[in-house]
Amino acid sequence: MDRRKDWTQRQDQLRKLLASKTHFDEAIVLFLSQHAAVHTARVSGAVGWSLPDEVLAGLSEAQIKRIPHPGQNSIAWLLWHITRIEDMTINTLAVGQPQVWSQAWAAHLAYPLPDCGASMEMADVEEFSAQICAPVLIEYRAAVGERTRQVIGSLSALRAREIVPTSTVQQLVDEGSIGSRANWLFEYYTRRTRAFFLTRTATSHNFIHLNEAGRVAARFVKAG
Repeated sequence: MDRRKDWTQRQDQLRKLLASKTHFDEAIVLFLSQHAAVHTARVSGAVGWSLPDEVLAGLSEAQIKRIPHPGQNSIAWLLWHITRIEDMTINTLAVGQPQVWSQAWAAHLAYPLPDCGASMEMADVEEFSAQICAPVLIEYRAAVGERTRQVIGSLSALRAREIVPTSTVQQLVDEGSIGSRANWLFEYYTRRTRAFFLTRTATSHNFIHLNEAGRVAARFVKAG
């Protein structure tokens, strides 16, 4: 079976398991498998398929940072966006702890803002892509993936069904993780359960944008 189709079918099963009141442990096992596929193999230590390893294979730093066509996102921006989303939603919203991102990471990344990118205009994307240190971005992504796998065990079945307080979502706005032009994202995250972020921001959202990055990478490979 096609690996992407197989992943999508498993994701449907993950949603059903998390919605069940009696299969939470099984859901977490499946979550970790789904999550492993949207991070590099080094994050999980798994020997199975890794979509980002497939996407990034053979790409130079210049290609990762390159805007493929006017109005399109660079692979670097896509990696940043999915990583910041996973970091801020799993840590702040799902389990209630500090994010991986910090001023120390900002300095290493050569990018000072925590903005997840949802409010960025094309000029912002171009500036970001030119400025960001791609190798450090990949390290930050790995750190976020590793943290998710570490902390998800602290989420009980009962807590997973809790609605995240609106005041907690507001923290993401106050700190700048959700930019001033992305109020829709605040609304989207409001009144969600903690389990919601396992099936969306830590897995499906990664999968969607990594496939977008894969299409960009394929054009680079084809162009030589």
